[in-house]
Amino acid sequence: MSMRQVCYYDPAERQREKERSRASDAAALSSGFVSRRDLSARNGFFSSLQVIDSAVICQEVFA
Repeated sequence: MSMRQVCYYDPAERQREKERSRASDAAALSSGFVSRRDLSARNGFFSSLQVIDSAVICQEVFA
């Protein structure tokens, strides 16, 4: 029998992770270690898409 691993989402820690990742990406770009194209490919599918038109929709629900 295996134990279930419980994970908790910490928004502040996630923000710090993103900041560290951005700083690392910026350093790699400025040093020439990676090209913009390579960085986009490494960072995932959505980074290669061109956002032409988008909207954020928020619906409030009142009980």
